[in-house]
Parts: sequence; structure tokens; C-alpha cells
Amino acid sequence: MTLLPCAAILAGGRGRRMGADKVLVTLEGTSLIERVWARLAPLAARVIVVGGEPRLEHRGVETIADRYPGADSLGGVATALAWVSEAIGADGLVFCTACDMPFLEPSLVAHLAERAAHADVVVPRTSAGYEPLCAVYRAACLPAFEAAIRSGNLRFRDAYRGLRCREVGEGELRRFDPDLHSFVNINRPADLEAAARLLRLAG
Repeated sequence: MTLLPCAAILAGGRGRRMGADKVLVTLEGTSLIERVWARLAPLAARVIVVGGEPRLEHRGVETIADRYPGADSLGGVATALAWVSEAIGADGLVFCTACDMPFLEPSLVAHLAERAAHADVVVPRTSAGYEPLCAVYRAACLPAFEAAIRSGNLRFRDAYRGLRCREVGEGELRRFDPDLHSFVNINRPADLEAAARLLRLAG
């Protein structure tokens, strides 16, 4: 069932810790970005990729150039918000994630989307803090994010100030993803090896 008008996969990082473009990295024979796309496609009417070279054209997925280069993940999310604002309107919703988060739990993403009524941001918060790259954003957030970028403050928690922010706590998250695997991201070769072990255990 389609719950979101749009999902955005951020793919503009340089992958310095990985030593390679993470978009090209494969996990058990399938690229990380393909794994992310497969989990989001049933939930969103449209999936876009923000930044990097086109990697999912064969899936009919458009790649959007980063409008805020140098603004890290906050700039990637702002780019997605700008696209949604133009394509759908200020009330449009987008789920934003990264290309290196291959264990997103679709039921958790769906739950976050369902919590978005009367909120500008729906963001998981675990014991490690906010998970801004597994969150739902309303396009109306764009002015606040652009102001943060202009100020040079790229911390999501500060960009959220003044917005209607709905936090989803760890207990609620674990109802859908008991081990919180949705928040596993792959930054280093050791992370890739651990993810492969996790896949083999699950399979």
C-alpha cells in the first residue's frame, strides 16, 4: 500500500571511510542502494535519489542534483524537500534515508508515515539520539532547513527547532523493528562484513 508521495535516498556522500563510492558497494551481490530502493518502492508513489551519479535509472528512479553542496546530510534532505515542494506542494511528505542503510524495516517506515498528521517532522529517537536519515519530513520544513544551512549550523536537532517535531521513542520503534536494524549504516569495510553476517543469519 502506498503511504507516501515520495521517498528520497541520499547518495551524495564521498565514502571516505569506506574507501569507495558507497553507491557502488555490494552486499551479498546486491548494491546497497538497490537494497534500500527495494524496501521503499512499495511504500512510496515516487522514489528519487539525491546526489551522485544516476544509479537507479533502470528502475525508473530520477537522480536529483544536490542543491546545497557542502551542507552534508542536511543539504541532501533540503534538496529532497525542495523537490517535493515544487512537485507536490508545501504539505507534501517525503521519507528521507541514506543509500547505506540496507536493513530498513518497511513496517517501521510505514508507521512513521502514519504518525505524520499534524507534524512537520517524524523522527526516531533511540538511546544514541535522533535518526534523521530514517525520518519523514513535510516540505514546509524547507525554510527552516535553508536558514540552518545559511547559518552554517548543519545539526538536524537545531534545524528542528520551531518545527512541529514528533519524536518516536525506542520502545515504540522496537514494536516494528525489535533489533533496530533499520538504523544500521555501512561506513567502513568492517560494517560491510558485519552486515553480510547479519544477512546470512537472517537467511
